[in-house]
Parts: sequence; structure tokens; C-alpha cells
Amino acid sequence: MNITKIRKEWWFCVSVLAALTVTAGSTSAATVTVNLRAEATTKTMPDGITTVPMWGFAVDADPVTVPGPPITVTAGDTLTVNLTNNLSVPVSLVIPGQITTMSPVWFTDGQGRQRVMSFTHEAASGGGMAVYTWTNVKPGTYLYQSGTHPAVQIQMGLYGSLIVESTTPGQAYDDASSAYDEQLVLLYSEIDPALHEAIDNGSYGTTGATSTIDYNPKYFLINGEPYSAATGPLPAGVAGDRVLIRFLNAGLKTHAPTLLGPYMKVIAEDGRLYPYAREQCSLMLLAGKTRDVIMTPSAAGAYPVLDRALDLTNAGAASAGGMLRILQVNPAVP
Repeated sequence: MNITKIRKEWWFCVSVLAALTVTAGSTSAATVTVNLRAEATTKTMPDGITTVPMWGFAVDADPVTVPGPPITVTAGDTLTVNLTNNLSVPVSLVIPGQITTMSPVWFTDGQGRQRVMSFTHEAASGGGMAVYTWTNVKPGTYLYQSGTHPAVQIQMGLYGSLIVESTTPGQAYDDASSAYDEQLVLLYSEIDPALHEAIDNGSYGTTGATSTIDYNPKYFLINGEPYSAATGPLPAGVAGDRVLIRFLNAGLKTHAPTLLGPYMKVIAEDGRLYPYAREQCSLMLLAGKTRDVIMTPSAAGAYPVLDRALDLTNAGAASAGGMLRILQVNPAVP
């Protein structure tokens, strides 16, 4: 992976983990450059038969993934993304909650009205490239996503997580109340197979679906996968740890993550730290929303996180599915 980090006093070498995380790790402000590309791919559903056409992001020459590779930088850094677009339509990149200069792209509709096609400048189809830069990034949890026809392109898979760490190691924000021992990212999304098929075969907006008004998702995903019997637990530290869970919703529906076990302390929303934590057992996670919570399990065990909106099925299959994950907390080491 080709990531350049320029510092005033020294060059800092970055090690890229198998999780495809792009990391900036120092209290000194850095310039982080990430090379993304947008391409078509497919995703096989838990029945092992159904495949859904998708779009996704990849970093450098790595395979395309949905969601895109997670990016991690440090507060104060400058983040530059070089986006190469190998899709058949223009694509752009935005990070709601981070400040940058935007250059909206307009078009004239059938009634002669000027309307926005993209929130910012685009990478042209068929290999076009565009550069996006955010300076002095703020700490918190954010989505990076396409800013062009978002209801369609984000649904197709053009999204990922951006984690901006505090300059104080072991804190999510510049406040001791956000200190944590372990952290997890739970990124929610959905798939409407009919919408994906219409976009893939070119009938969207003509003979097929013309909007997402009739949006009817059949699959409900966390970190890009619907739950199935083969889904293993997520490691969540040991008993007594402060576990930071970063919730993000890249879907078009509202979800309600619910933790069966200890209460969650909700500390931040959309990258903004609350003055006082809110103790809850569930969240309201609207489309495009991010929430940061801390749980402190007092005992080892398996703690389910499920969607209280009951999006717990894989296309109506009888077995458990959808938005369900098991957090595995191990015993504390003496």
C-alpha cells in the first residue's frame, strides 16, 4: 500500500495490517495520502447461491471491498485521497462532518431547472481521477462515501469508515471521559437486490426503478456481511475493559442497535463529544449517522448486539440473519 506521511522533523514509516487499515499514528500532524479506486464487484449472500452486483472501493492494487477499506488518521492531520474511477458513471468522495472546499456539479432537468448532481467535483468514468483533501481533520467517527447521486451510489457500496483518533493515545476524543482499552467498528448497511440489478443492467431511471422511494431491502449487513450460522463472534477485550464501539449507518433505513447485557454509555454523535455521557441499552441510528459508545462488561461472556428494528433476516429465511453480532468478552487475566 502506498501511503506517504510527511513530517517536519522526521519520516514516519507506516505498517499496514491485513484489515486494510490506513493508519497515521503520532501526536505530530502528518500528511496522509490514500490511493482509492472505485470498481464493480459482486457479493454472494449467505445461501451461497444469490449474488448481488455491487460497487466498492479498494486501496492501491488490493481487491475491492464493501464497505471500502477503513481509514485511520490522527486529529490535526491532512488527509488526501486520490480517487481513480473505473466505473461507467462519474463518482466523487465526501466526508460528512469534515471541512473542505466543495465544488458542486449541476445539471438541467427535463423541466429546465438547475439541480445538483454531485456535492463536489467528480472523477470521470472509465478511469478518471480526482483529488480530495481535508486539512486539520477533527477527531471522531465518520463515513466516507460517494457524493454523486448518493441514494444510489452509497446503496451500491461506495462507502467506508474514517476513524480520526485523538492526539492522546487511548482516547477517542481530547477528553479523558472517552478513554478506552479496546475498540470495535460496527458499520450498518442494507441491500435491495432489485435496485442493484436495475442499476447494473442500465434500466434504473428508465424501464426499471426510477428512485429509491420504493426501496425494499432484503439483506441487512454489519461490516459488509449479513449474519449467518457461519458468522463468528467479534473479540471485545476482557472483563472490566472499557470497550469503545463506533456505530455507523451507511444504509437508507433507521436502525436501533441494542446491546443485551451491560448498558452503553453514549459519548458522541457525528464526531461531536457530548458534555455528559448518556446511559442506554439501545441507540437510534438514522441514515448517515454515527454514534460512539463505551461499554464496560463486568463479566466474561457473549453479548449480542441486535437491531431492535428487527432487520434480522436474510431475504426472509427462517434462520437468524441480518443485523446481529455477538461480542465475545474474555475473562480478565489475573
